[in-house]
Amino acid sequence: MEKILEEIINNTCTLMEFVTIKENYNEFEKAFTFIKKELKGYYIVEKEVNQYPNLIISNTKEKELDIIFCCHIDVVPCKEYKGIIENNKLKGRGSFDMKGQLSTIISLLKNNTSTKKIALIITSDEEIGGKCCQEIMKEYSSSLAIIPDAGKNFSLIVEEKGLLQIELKVKGISSHASSPFEGENAILKAMNIYQKLLEKYPMPKDKNDFKTSINLSKLHGGDTMNKVCDEAILSLDIRFSKETNIEKILKDLKEIGGYEELNIIDQGPMFYVDDKIPMIEEFKKNAKKILGHDLIIEKCLATSDAIYFSEKEIPVIMMNPVGDYWHHPKEYVEIDSLYTLYQLLQTII
Repeated sequence: MEKILEEIINNTCTLMEFVTIKENYNEFEKAFTFIKKELKGYYIVEKEVNQYPNLIISNTKEKELDIIFCCHIDVVPCKEYKGIIENNKLKGRGSFDMKGQLSTIISLLKNNTSTKKIALIITSDEEIGGKCCQEIMKEYSSSLAIIPDAGKNFSLIVEEKGLLQIELKVKGISSHASSPFEGENAILKAMNIYQKLLEKYPMPKDKNDFKTSINLSKLHGGDTMNKVCDEAILSLDIRFSKETNIEKILKDLKEIGGYEELNIIDQGPMFYVDDKIPMIEEFKKNAKKILGHDLIIEKCLATSDAIYFSEKEIPVIMMNPVGDYWHHPKEYVEIDSLYTLYQLLQTII
């Protein structure tokens, strides 16, 4: 245990020092070079998608696999890129999201003796809603996917909301600000559209209220103080659950009206897995032996690369070690939990 855990922590700290943020291509290449050295002897495929580098590491040249591990190596920006160890916690950007998990899988593959066909997909654009994983999964398939990128404290994620990001262009009529009654304010029209949407989709009360949420992300309009705004752009981030879908939301928007143009910026389906299927039931039994209790089954509010496996009806085991504070200065992962994750994943391969 000690040797493996030491390797996981050392590799995590090394990966955390690579500044793998948007368009910082040299840092991605440095990180991938390090990983390739760690997994020397595996088949390596380097694939670029929309100028973003990706790495596929496998023990076979085949693309029909038994297990695919999927991790992203990109992080959101911060002030300092360094791992700090304090009281059984590894702190810093990427420790929990998700270089700690990636390092755990690297150690798992280094010690793997299984005859199963296994691949590790490492993407570089997950944090910006990219499409690397989607493109890669057009070529690959597997019986099972493992994505340790959601949940906390070894809860098993069985559902994630779908995504719809849109921009609405709203037109008004300009007039002098002293005579707003002579114009039509595009910003007010945009706000009215948003309010009508909230009437159809009331805001969830908390994380357990697992229904569609509509966030007003940006509202741009107006070019001078003494004029009624005649054009505005309303940006919405919609996370939908089972009670609706993209088609219904777009239909509701059409009925509400009041806008000139609708542009879809990004979209993605819901993620869902049946935790009663045999391979996941077996994992739950093995996990109980290691953890000492039944797995907690949860739903996740956010979206991950799991949707691209769900689209292909590939079951996904999605869980995280013990940690918290994604995208936050306090981000951390508990060190011992990374070895527990190692043990759990070992039962699968």
